[in-house]
Amino acid sequence: MLRIVVFLSMMVAFAAAHESIIFNGIVQDDSFEAHEKLNVEILETGEALQTTVGTPFSVVLPADTLWNICVTNSDTSGAEKEKCYELLYFGNDSTFSKTLGPNEVTVDETISNGGAGAIVSDAQAESKDPAAISDSTSDVDVEKLLASGGANSKVTELKKVVVQLRRRPKRKPGESVVSAKSIKRMPGLAEADVIKSIQALPGVVASSDFSSKIYVRGGAADQNLFLFDNAVVYSPVHFFGLFSTFLVEGIDDVQFYKSGFPAQYGNRLSSVLKMDGRAGGQDSVDEWFSKTSVKISTFAAQLHTEGHQGPARWVLAGRTTYIGYILDLCNAIGLLDLDLDYEFTDLQGTFMYNFSEDTRLKLSFYMGKDRLEFDPLYMDWGNIAIPLGIYHRINGNWDYNATLAYSKFYQTMKVSDLMSIEMLLYTFAGKQWLNYRGIDNHTFTLGYELEYDYERYQEKMASISVADIENAFHHVAYVQDAWKISPDLLLQYGLRFNYQTASKHFGVEPRASLSINLDESKSLELYGGYYLQYMNSIVYTDQETLNEFYYPATTTTDGKHIKPASSWLMAAEYSHRDLFEGYDFTAGVYYKTQNNLNTFAMKQDTSDNSSSSEELVLADNFGTADGYSFGYELSLRKNNGWWFGGINWSQSVSVARANDGSKPYFPSWHQPYALKLDLGINWKGGDDALWRHKKKGRYFRSSLALKYSSGMPISEYKGYYLQQEIGTQKYSDDIVVLPGSRNAGRQTDYFRIDLKAVDMGREGKWNFSWTIINLTNHDNMFYTFYDTRKNPPKKTEITQFPFLPIMLNYEYYF
Repeated sequence: MLRIVVFLSMMVAFAAAHESIIFNGIVQDDSFEAHEKLNVEILETGEALQTTVGTPFSVVLPADTLWNICVTNSDTSGAEKEKCYELLYFGNDSTFSKTLGPNEVTVDETISNGGAGAIVSDAQAESKDPAAISDSTSDVDVEKLLASGGANSKVTELKKVVVQLRRRPKRKPGESVVSAKSIKRMPGLAEADVIKSIQALPGVVASSDFSSKIYVRGGAADQNLFLFDNAVVYSPVHFFGLFSTFLVEGIDDVQFYKSGFPAQYGNRLSSVLKMDGRAGGQDSVDEWFSKTSVKISTFAAQLHTEGHQGPARWVLAGRTTYIGYILDLCNAIGLLDLDLDYEFTDLQGTFMYNFSEDTRLKLSFYMGKDRLEFDPLYMDWGNIAIPLGIYHRINGNWDYNATLAYSKFYQTMKVSDLMSIEMLLYTFAGKQWLNYRGIDNHTFTLGYELEYDYERYQEKMASISVADIENAFHHVAYVQDAWKISPDLLLQYGLRFNYQTASKHFGVEPRASLSINLDESKSLELYGGYYLQYMNSIVYTDQETLNEFYYPATTTTDGKHIKPASSWLMAAEYSHRDLFEGYDFTAGVYYKTQNNLNTFAMKQDTSDNSSSSEELVLADNFGTADGYSFGYELSLRKNNGWWFGGINWSQSVSVARANDGSKPYFPSWHQPYALKLDLGINWKGGDDALWRHKKKGRYFRSSLALKYSSGMPISEYKGYYLQQEIGTQKYSDDIVVLPGSRNAGRQTDYFRIDLKAVDMGREGKWNFSWTIINLTNHDNMFYTFYDTRKNPPKKTEITQFPFLPIMLNYEYYF
C-alpha cells in the first residue's frame, strides 16, 4: 500500500513539473462483464494499459484540453465492440477523475479540496448545465475508488461516445503491430519505410542492402502475403533497397503475422503483412485541407494532403525520385562508382464515407511504376491495387464486411536486343465475411472469396517468341471462432476450404491458436496449422532476383495437375510484460515443413520448328522440392521513457532438397543467426524527453539501428581451368570456373550500423533529419566471381552499401 501511495505521489509531482495532467479513471459499463480484463488506449499518445471492470487506473495525459480514450475487451480476438470517448477538460488543476460508462461521468474534482463528487449523464454533460447534474450514484463508490474529492465549477465533459468496430490496440494471436510513429523514428536510407521496419523484427531476414524483400522463418520471398485494404499487392519493392512501396503518411498501423495467421488469410505459407489506408482529417474540424505535407529527401520528394467534410474523409499521397541525378553527383565527387538510370513514381490514397454510425464505405488505391536502365540491362515493373470496401453493422450481434479488389503486376526484363522476359498478372477478387457475437464468449466469422487470376508469361529470343497464358478461378470458404473459454483463456480455431480450377485442386486448411494469460504480466500463445499456396514464384537460380515471377498452380500439357505448395506450422510464444520495470520480454520457437515447392529447369527443344510464335506451358518444366525450418527468437524491448528501443536474437536452420536425387542444401535465404538492435533517445522535447524543451511541441532526438548476422549461403568456386587447344597459349572465354556444392559456402558475417544523428522539429509542423548509413564503413559481401578477363583470372568481391553520410530529409506540414 505504501508503494502505491509513493508511486501516485511521484506521478502527481512528475505531472506538475511537466505541465501534464493525471487522469484517474474507472470503467463501469454493462457491455463488459464484471471484473473482465480491458485494454484502455490513449489515442493521442498511443499509450495502452490493462485494467479490469470496476478497477481504478491512473494515466498521465499530455498537456491539452481534449483527449480520445478507447476501451476494448483485451482478451477477445477479431472485430470487437469498442467504446471511444472524446474527453474535454475545462479545469485548472493537475488531476481529474471520471467514470467511463454508458450513462454516467463524474464532475471534475481535485485531490486537494476534498468533498463529494457528482454524477452526470452524457446528455447533461453535453448541455454544460450545472443545474442538470444529478445526485444519483452508481452501485460502486466512485469517490472512494478514485480517491478524489472537492467540488469544482469547471466540468469535465464527455462530448461524445462512439461505439464502433476497429482494430484493437492489443495484438491478436500471432500478430505483431508496428505503429506509423515508430516507423518514422527508425533510421532509414531515404525516409520512413514500412518494409524496413518489418525487417527489424526477429525471425525476418533481409537478404541484402539492395533488396527490400523479406524472408520469414525459413520461407521464400513469394510466401508472404501483402494486403492493402484487403487487396493483394505483388512484389512491393523498389530497386536498390532504398524504398518500399507504401507511403507511411497514407497508412494506419501495420499488422504483421509471422506465425499462426487465422483462416481468414491464405494462399501464402509464411506471413501476412496487412496495411489499412488511413482515414484523414480531424474529428472535431471540417476542413478540405486539414493537413498537408511536403517531404524532400536525398533521393525522393513526397506530397501528401488530407481532409474531412461531414461524413467524408480522405488522404492522398504521391512520391517520385531523382535518384539518377544524385548518383551522378556522387560519382562526380568520388563517393560512388555506379552508373545507372533509375526512376519510380508512387500514388496512394484513401477515401472513406460514413453513411451512418453503422455503415461506411472505403475506397483506396495504390499505383507504382519503376524503370531501370543499367547497360545492357533494361527493366520496368509496376503495381496497381484498388480495393473498394463496405462495412455494415446489422445489429449488436451481426456485422457484414465486403471488399471488391483489382490488382495488377507487370514487369519486363531485357538484355540488349538479345532476349527479353515479360510477365503480366491481373487479379480480380471479391471477398465478404460476417461476424456474429450472439453467443456469449464467442466471435464467429464466416467468409467466402472468389479470385480470378490472369497471368501471361512471355519469352523472346531473336526471332522466336513463346508465351504461356494461364487463367485460374480460386474459390475460398472459411469459418473461424474466437472462443473465450475463461477470462485467461482464448481459443481461436477455424477451417479454410479451397478449390482452384487451373490445377483442379481441392484443399482444406485447419488453423488453431491458444492464448493463455498466466497472470497479469505473463502470457503464452500456441499456434499451429496447415497452409496452402496456389500462386508461387518461378525460381530460376539461387541468386536473388529483383522481382518475383508469379505463376499459378495449373495443369501440364500431359494432364498432370501441379499441386499447390504446402506447409505445416507449429509455434509457441511466451511474453512477459515488465520483466524489469518498463521492459517487455518475448521468446518464440517454431518448426515448419514445406512441400511441393516448384523448381524450374528448362527442357531442351529438339524440334526443328523455328516459327516466330509458339505456345509454352512453363509447368511442363517444373520439378518439386521439399524442406523444413526451425528456430527460436528472443526479444527484449523498452517502449516508453526518454530512451527506448529493443534487442533481439534469433537462430534458425532452413534446409531444402529437390526431388531429383540431388543432395540437400541450404536455400539462399538461410540465416543461421542474427542480432538486431534499435535505440532511440529523446534528448529534448515534451514529457518523455531527457530535457524539457522551452517551446511546446519542439523536439530533438536521435536513433540507431544495428544488425550483426551470418552471411547468406553461396556456391563457392573451387577454382578454374583453361580449355586449351594444341598450339594456342591464350586466355579467353574458354576458361571454365568450377563451382563447389550448392550453397555450401557462406558470405562473410554481416555488420552494419545506421545512425539517425539528427531528428528535430516541431510536432505536426516540420521535421529535419540526417541519417548516416553504414557508420563504420564495414565491407559486407554481396557476391563473388572470377574475372576471366584477367590473366590469371582474379577472384573479385562485390560489396554492399558503403559509408553514406548523405541521407537528408526535410518535411513541412501546412
